[in-house]
Amino acid sequence: MEKQTRNKAALRDSVVAVIGVILIAANTRSAVSGLSPIYDIINHDVPLGIDARAVLGSLAPIGFVIGGLLTPRLTRRIGLEWNLVSLVAFIAIGHTVRALATDWTVLALGSAIALIGSGMGNVSLPPTIKKYFPQHIGQMSAAYITFVSLGSVVPPLIAVPLSESMSWQFTMAIWAMFAAITLIPWFVEIRSGRNSGDPLGSVGGPKLALAKSPTAWAIAVAFAVSSIAGYGMFAWLPDIAKDVVGMTEIEGGLMLSTFSIAGTPMALAMPLIAARIRNVGWLTALGGMLIFAGFGAMLVAPTVAPYLWVVLFGVGPLLFPLSLVLINLRTESTSASLQLSAFTQFFAYSVAATVPPLMGISRAITGSWDIALAGLALSGLAAGWSAVILSRNNTVETELVAN
Repeated sequence: MEKQTRNKAALRDSVVAVIGVILIAANTRSAVSGLSPIYDIINHDVPLGIDARAVLGSLAPIGFVIGGLLTPRLTRRIGLEWNLVSLVAFIAIGHTVRALATDWTVLALGSAIALIGSGMGNVSLPPTIKKYFPQHIGQMSAAYITFVSLGSVVPPLIAVPLSESMSWQFTMAIWAMFAAITLIPWFVEIRSGRNSGDPLGSVGGPKLALAKSPTAWAIAVAFAVSSIAGYGMFAWLPDIAKDVVGMTEIEGGLMLSTFSIAGTPMALAMPLIAARIRNVGWLTALGGMLIFAGFGAMLVAPTVAPYLWVVLFGVGPLLFPLSLVLINLRTESTSASLQLSAFTQFFAYSVAATVPPLMGISRAITGSWDIALAGLALSGLAAGWSAVILSRNNTVETELVAN
């Protein structure tokens, strides 16, 4: 009877953790993708000039970097579960501040708060999977990365009709409410006492010198290559479609949607494949080659098959879900997973934050997108180095001990 009771409690904890992970994943992109589609609607109440929109557009990678820096320190102090509660609170508070904004600086403040929470979520989810589902890393990684993708797709689809029928403030309040609901499973998990004997949530291990690990750098570089393509295209693909291919604004928006949708199947497939094969080097090389081929084709033959080129460099960021699952597959503990997650994402988002402005500067100076597209194509080649290192199948702990 006692064993049956323990089994029921374990099942309940697992279900609660699954729900909690999925809800956090679904919240990590609402602050990114749910605002820009309603800029024109917000502009009626809160004037948003070019300068304001430029600042708001640059906050995502900056918020992700700050969140990545904050997470390991906070988690060591209060434990993994309370860190998850904190990041969800950041997201909810940020959306609430947005809803109350009367000028663009307050809107930017709310966005920054929410995006820091999102960045904390980016870093926190891999070690959460490592801790709660060590025997199901591939499946749970596929599940949560899929919900991250859905969290990017759904908000922009419903933001405009919801804001037009109600108000943009109501839309922000909906995102805040959704984030607040996400607190429930983690309060349940904390109340269950599952971690009463482990107050630091398995994250109190020794600090690792990850800068000395080739595997850590290989994952960071692969993640950065994916982020460069993603943030570069989210910022400029509609303009590139208009200037280089001769498309209309509507067609440019369709190109961006094609780019987003092209990578969605990879979010589901990559973690499952990576967890079942020994050599992930060829997957890494494939992602880099697709990015090189897609952007290279857009540079030299943009009008031949532009949608095909977009699909190519849209599938190339399979490096994103692959890198996320490798954070767990190439570490041996939750503590190492947390540290590697912070290390790789800090590097990747720091690099990605420079890409949109550099692309804009090159366009302004040269009058064309050639340099920007060539740079994006060449970035794919960096994944080749990552592929060589990752084919060795080492964990970061093994490499650091050997050093």
